[in-house]
Amino acid sequence: MWGNWLKGMRRYAAFTCAMLLAAAGVSRAGDSDAELRAMIEEQGRQIQALKKQLEQGPVTPVGADAPAAKPALDENAVKNIVGSYLHDNPGAGMPAGVQTGYAPTTGFVIRSAPDPKYVNWDDDCKVPFELRIRGRIQLDYYNYRVTDPRDHRVFQPLFPKPGSGVGVAQFSQEEIKRMRINFGGTVFTPDLRYFIELDGNTRGLGGFQNNKVFQTAGAVNPAGNITSPNNTLIGAGVTVDHAVRLFQAWMAYDFHPCGAEKGCGPDCPDGTVKYAPTFTLLGGKLKPFFCLDEFVGGSARNQFIDYSMADWMFNADDDNLLMGAGYQIKAMDDRFFMQGLITNGSESQFPNTQMDEYPGLNIGWWYDFGGNWNDAKKKWDLYGDTGADLDYSCNPVVRVGSAINFVPMDRRSLYGDLEQSRFFVTNPGPGGTRLINVFNGDTSSPAGSHAVDYFDAYTFDVFASGKWRGFSLTNEWWCRDLNDFHTTPSGRNFIVYQDTGGHNSLFERHALLDYGMQLEGGYFIIPKKLEVVARWSWISGDSGDVNGNGTFHTVTVPGITGPVRVINGAFHNNHEADEYAIGVNYYFKGHFLKWQTDLGWYRGSNPAGGGASPDGFITGQDGWMLRTQLQLAF
Repeated sequence: MWGNWLKGMRRYAAFTCAMLLAAAGVSRAGDSDAELRAMIEEQGRQIQALKKQLEQGPVTPVGADAPAAKPALDENAVKNIVGSYLHDNPGAGMPAGVQTGYAPTTGFVIRSAPDPKYVNWDDDCKVPFELRIRGRIQLDYYNYRVTDPRDHRVFQPLFPKPGSGVGVAQFSQEEIKRMRINFGGTVFTPDLRYFIELDGNTRGLGGFQNNKVFQTAGAVNPAGNITSPNNTLIGAGVTVDHAVRLFQAWMAYDFHPCGAEKGCGPDCPDGTVKYAPTFTLLGGKLKPFFCLDEFVGGSARNQFIDYSMADWMFNADDDNLLMGAGYQIKAMDDRFFMQGLITNGSESQFPNTQMDEYPGLNIGWWYDFGGNWNDAKKKWDLYGDTGADLDYSCNPVVRVGSAINFVPMDRRSLYGDLEQSRFFVTNPGPGGTRLINVFNGDTSSPAGSHAVDYFDAYTFDVFASGKWRGFSLTNEWWCRDLNDFHTTPSGRNFIVYQDTGGHNSLFERHALLDYGMQLEGGYFIIPKKLEVVARWSWISGDSGDVNGNGTFHTVTVPGITGPVRVINGAFHNNHEADEYAIGVNYYFKGHFLKWQTDLGWYRGSNPAGGGASPDGFITGQDGWMLRTQLQLAF
């Protein structure tokens, strides 16, 4: 037995020698003789150490009653020693090299050590240079039908004033809703990360004229300079079709406390795994923490084809992402996550030169309860990156969290309409109604003096979402507080608007509060394959309550000819809107290849103007919408 073991060890040593000498033989021609000599000498010392271990032979116990001699080391023990050495000394087992490949979690990957000299990398340490390439295509069909009695096949004025009409049409189109390709990875160290993503579609990108919005409902904005007929969408004729844009571009650096490193802190007891939290500094064009569906799953991993009406009403960026710089924290076995950003404020693919100088603040967090222990990975499988229970959680897992988005805004008269144009009101007209088109002053005063010039927006978000054995349920609530309204100095903070009868009315300045809710659930009829889903979203608020209870008294406002009404109860009565939707999803290859179809109904004049274009509905209009989508991702 000992002889066979000795022969095996000699063969192992000979094989090791041959491999080491071969590695030395393929060294780059440019290496100096001194470097080559040092390498050969080091390899020789390793070979001699192995030979010495072989020549020592078995250890013979002392004493007459000692058992028969056994080898000091068997082949498995040698492998364990070598494996342990490679783990503790990354890079000792194989020269630096390059790897390529594909994995579902990374996409296509190219990895390289600095200035690689050899092929292959078979080590436990991470390669510092990495490039990951991923892509996604969403092929969609949308059909929206309005359900009110008007004939929407022709252009119709919605208000008696000339030039304020809006044409509202029905919609039926095939489209490439999203085509995205991204490049991400690490440079110089595995802790320095980057991400770049391009987005293309056939829907086109809307633009602006002279930093003024095209209104959709309400009287002509006296602070604007557009006299041509208005249209339904932001940008109207200023639209680029089949557009490609920069969607994301950010960099991040990860810090790991000392406990994550070898020799730092006490060893963990048997049966436990050493864990250290991660603190990250990041900045660039990235996703804010607001609205759970958007931040966690994004448009690639939703249970519905697109976000809910309430999500679109209250989100921070119209899903266009925004510029920000801040931090992330992952802790408590990755159960706790937090992100905080200083942003440019109210942003939605706006040019920097057309935004004000005030920053915004975006902060959010969550904590995961429950989960499933993954023994192979030595970590907890928690909520994950989708609301669907696609991985079939054997134990319940629940995520709870909240977020805030604070956006102070400066004067429109100095910086234009863009930032304030994102805030739509409840009880809108067809096409949606912006707050700046409600508080629009009057035509007899100096242009724009009694229109709103600036205000602030504070939005709050809280959510809870759980998954268990194919079942999922998410409930999210929002509250938006619009406050600190001011006119230009000449307006003396007398904000004037028109009621539905066209009369000049005075806004008694106070905070406007709008609320929203989303309740969404799903169940896998066939685990990991066939899922049915349902959703209800709801919006209620007083931001568009121009008529109050219908009674009024009159006052005199400096700079305005004639009496101005003060309508009793104006902007104190809530107006509600609802969205109901059902759908079915089939996952051929998880979210990488899936087919989705959903049907939604909108009641109460859906006010979510910010999401009208990507979601497919017509803002301010009751109707139903059928959508179907095939997604391919890699």
